[in-house]
Formats: sequence, structure tokens, C-alpha cells
Amino acid sequence: MSALRFYYDLFSQPCRAVYVFLKINGIPFESQILDLFAGEHRTPEFTQVNPRKKVPAISDGDFNLSESVAIVRYIVDKYRDRIPDHWYPRDLEAIARVDEYLQYQHLGTRSAFGLLFLDEMMGSRTGRKTDPKQKERLITNMQKVTHIVQKTFLGDQQFLCGNEISLADLFAAHEILQLVGVGRDPVADQPKLAAWLERVSHKLNPYFAESLEKMYSLSGQQVPQKYKSKY
Repeated sequence: MSALRFYYDLFSQPCRAVYVFLKINGIPFESQILDLFAGEHRTPEFTQVNPRKKVPAISDGDFNLSESVAIVRYIVDKYRDRIPDHWYPRDLEAIARVDEYLQYQHLGTRSAFGLLFLDEMMGSRTGRKTDPKQKERLITNMQKVTHIVQKTFLGDQQFLCGNEISLADLFAAHEILQLVGVGRDPVADQPKLAAWLERVSHKLNPYFAESLEKMYSLSGQQVPQKYKSKY
């Protein structure tokens, strides 16, 4: 059976989530690294894999699939015998909680953190001055979403959907930490979320820290030790 081919760039937060999930669960794959800044996701070759020209994507034999959440669900279903149940539980209510966050994140966490990141990154790369009112709106929205994630998902639990790590934590952590690429610490004044992020990193290392190296390098930093530890 041919190896799973995984197309990705660790600059992308959904790519990082899928990459870490594959590595932490020992799923063999053939790396197909694309440079987004060089436009390698727009080549005719990759367009045959994903006509929407987005990463991440996989090829499993002659089956191609894009969209990060769809990919990890496919991987879970295919490799159920080797993937621990806590990632995407079989229990009806438990899996519904994970799906609840995965649905929320698209216009919640991903949108809020991603838009602020893009605004600041494009400003730093082009020298364009950001509209102060626009920046204020983006920061306010990011803070609002941070509160929602902490209050309505994490609460007093160890992880977003209970006391075991799940796909929800995997995706949320990478979305929130996208801001390190522009020199922001998104949880600097959020001790509860900061402690949660450290718990997530401990469960996912060494691959979590490895996946973040490219993002931290964008702002001339190294991955801090708190995200390199492992339980």
C-alpha cells in the first residue's frame, strides 16, 4: 500500500495541527512541503491534488482530500485501531463536544486570530500603516473570542472538551499561537489559557515545539522552553 502523501507548509496553522496529529499518533506519511510564499500551492501539479489550491491536503492512493478538519476525521476513521479514543471519542456526547468547538473555530478562533495576524504581518512586510480603528476592532474581536474560548469551552476543565486532550485543543492551540509570528503573546494576560497551552504542548511534544519553529522565526524568536517540555 502506498504511503499517505501530506502536502503542507508549517507556516499555516491548520497544517501544523494535521502535522502534529500525524506525528503524535505514529501515522506514516510522505512529506510534500510547499512554500506558500513562493506560490508552490498554485502549481499545476498541486492543483490536481486540490483544485482550490489550499493546504493542507492529502493523497491516499488515488483519493485526494483537503480541509484540515476533514483530513483528521478521515485519519481517525482509517486508523481507529492505533489512535487513542480521546482525540475524537466514540461516545455520542463526547464527540459532539469536540465537533461543537471544531464548528465554532471557523468563524471564531480562526477568524479572530488569523485576521489580526494577517493585518500585522502584511503591515510589517509591506510597510503599510494599519488603520488604527481597524486595528482596534481586530484586537477587540480577538479578546472577545479569547474570553469565549476560556469561559465557554475551557471553563474549569483541563482541556477544552473535558479532562483529556482532543482535536479541539490541537486546533485551538495552533490558531491562538499564530500571533507569535508577529511578536504577540496572545495569552500574556490570560493565566488560565496560558496554563492550558502549556498542558497541550506537554501532551504533543516534541512535535508541537517543532511545528512552531517557523512561526517564532518570523518575529526573530525561538520557541520558548515552556512549549518544549513533555510530561
